[in-house]
Amino acid sequence: MLGHERDVVQEGASANRRLVLLRCGKLYDGVSPSVLERATVLIQGTRILAVGPEADVKPPPGVEVDEWVFDPAFAVPGLIDAHTHVSLPADGRAYEQMMSDSDELMALVGAANLDRHLRAGVTTIRDNGARGQVGFALREGQRRGYIRGPRALFAGRPITCSGGHCHFMNAVADGPDAVRREVRTLVHEGADFIKIMASGGGTAGTLPGCASYTVEELRAAVEEAHSFGKLTAAHTRAKAGMVNAVLARVDLLEHAQFLDQDMVPRFDPKVAEKLLETGAFVGPTLQACTRHGAMIRLLEKEKCGRLSDQEKRRKSEYQERREMFLGLLGKLLNAGFGGRIVAGSDSGCGEITFGHLVYDLELMVAAGMTNMAALQAATSVAARAIGLGDLLGSLESGKEADLLVVNGDPLISIADLNRVVAVIKGGVRVV
Repeated sequence: MLGHERDVVQEGASANRRLVLLRCGKLYDGVSPSVLERATVLIQGTRILAVGPEADVKPPPGVEVDEWVFDPAFAVPGLIDAHTHVSLPADGRAYEQMMSDSDELMALVGAANLDRHLRAGVTTIRDNGARGQVGFALREGQRRGYIRGPRALFAGRPITCSGGHCHFMNAVADGPDAVRREVRTLVHEGADFIKIMASGGGTAGTLPGCASYTVEELRAAVEEAHSFGKLTAAHTRAKAGMVNAVLARVDLLEHAQFLDQDMVPRFDPKVAEKLLETGAFVGPTLQACTRHGAMIRLLEKEKCGRLSDQEKRRKSEYQERREMFLGLLGKLLNAGFGGRIVAGSDSGCGEITFGHLVYDLELMVAAGMTNMAALQAATSVAARAIGLGDLLGSLESGKEADLLVVNGDPLISIADLNRVVAVIKGGVRVV
């Protein structure tokens, strides 16, 4: 595990060392091929001491124990969202309009968003970009106990080229030397990982189908980040940006839309093969790509009355996008990416509100992943992708006691993850 991330995970290490015995009807640990019936989890402080059938897991004799009984509820590891923007309000405005908000207002939005995600069972997030010092201020606010939320890894300002995607977040760098300087600056300000924009995106004037950085520039970011023990993530909507990120050996490719310059995604098996060889992870951010939240709102409106002609056209567009990007994920799965797909909502951008990471898992299932594989994408696989696999992502002895307890069975209906009974973060019942 990498430097500062361990500090983030162990923020509650001095918490009460009492023992907790948690009982539930069923438990999925995030890694096993099967479910544990009549399960018990023994917790001390922030960590799991033991997991197993209730007949096998007993507290030491003579020790006072708090007992939490969730029967017949289903327990899974706390969810991990590897792609958020907590300082953005998800109110439908364009990025440029959101940037008219002050840093102070962005921090208030971030506090609300963190709490909303935690209440939905997300116990760990990665924030993939915030303006100025806003992300770091939110992290410090959590450390001091001013605000609550998932444990959070912050990239700080995403690195971009002149006029590039999110240039208004104030980390513009052109050329390998400038990119290296920006990485060093961010690391010394406290960045938990490095985010770089390898293609255009939703920022007005940028070109999502074109690469923003050369291989040399991306390689400079990766080498410099790795020299400080930091992982890298690249925004890669363009196929050309994906190719450059693969050659630079970026650790996690976000979006990975295979867009050509005409803005049409065309899966390229050769690019996928090279990506697979690097060992990199892929975050398809499906609810962002498909406009899933907006589609849900249209379908709800359709149930209550008629849609306007404009709304019907938007519904048709969203259906086409859904088929296109789910098909793209299906091809990645067929290419061998089953254990390398990472859940990430892109919450905060556009109309992607916090508290709905499960949308991404529902879309993964629709694309052909099993419920178990989709759940792993938001637990054990995500933990490995963000460099915290030794402490998060599964319910095992020695891991952080992060659990989501729900009614129903998410391995039968993934949507049951929305039926929250309790959320436990670092051994503390927060919901």
